[in-house]
Amino acid sequence: MDEAAKDFDEELKTLPQRIEAMRQDVDTLEKLLVHERSQLEEAQKLKQMRVDELSEQREALARAKAKASRARTMKEADAAEREVEANRRAIGDREKEIATLQETVETKTATLEQRESQFEEAQDMFRKEAEAAKKRLAEVQALRGEVVVGRDEEIAKLPRRLVKRYGRLRERSKYAPVSIVSDGTCEACQMALPPQLFIEIQRGERASDSTGDYTIHDFYTCPQCHAFLVYHGLVADVLPRTEAEEESAEASQEAEEAGASSAEAGAEATS
Repeated sequence: MDEAAKDFDEELKTLPQRIEAMRQDVDTLEKLLVHERSQLEEAQKLKQMRVDELSEQREALARAKAKASRARTMKEADAAEREVEANRRAIGDREKEIATLQETVETKTATLEQRESQFEEAQDMFRKEAEAAKKRLAEVQALRGEVVVGRDEEIAKLPRRLVKRYGRLRERSKYAPVSIVSDGTCEACQMALPPQLFIEIQRGERASDSTGDYTIHDFYTCPQCHAFLVYHGLVADVLPRTEAEEESAEASQEAEEAGASSAEAGAEATS
């Protein structure tokens, strides 16, 4: 049952993780969007401050020129001229700074538009994927429910320690919790089992407790991966046949049918 439900369990685990990763990506884009907007607003405010300062400095330049025109002495004229030059330099600096800020505003505006487009696309994709995942999870839950019918009843028959150990083995991702052994090799980790252990597994003999119930000690385990070891021949009737076994069974059936047909033909010829 658990092997049949393995793929469903994996999808039930990974699908929500994938949707959560997408949600985090959308959140990251939103944070970047907020940051870009904040930077654009700061650049626009700074540019406006420099524009206001430029206006004030131009007024100051006009006042300095007027003062120079009213100068009566050489000293007053020199002072007024220095004031005019200082305001001209300040105006030049402000104009350069405003031009740089304008380029920054334009660049950040373009970046913001691109970021908004990316955010809208990511948000739309996330909504669609989340909705599809919700439907798929419901389908997988239903499919899993079909293959594990009766599992709880079977588990109730087993010792609690055995179930807990099986659960721990099943939670690990590297090895399967149960290894069906057919050729002396652990199917889970591919380790060659000790010959004596393989012989004992084939016999399927292990003492149970005085009540006749199974205990955790009634099961052989792999020395390397600790998976429960079960000999293939003891459970062949309940295991799904491999492709090679299916082909062999079909060939045997065809041979039997051919033999029966030949016998019938021979009987008819004799009569």
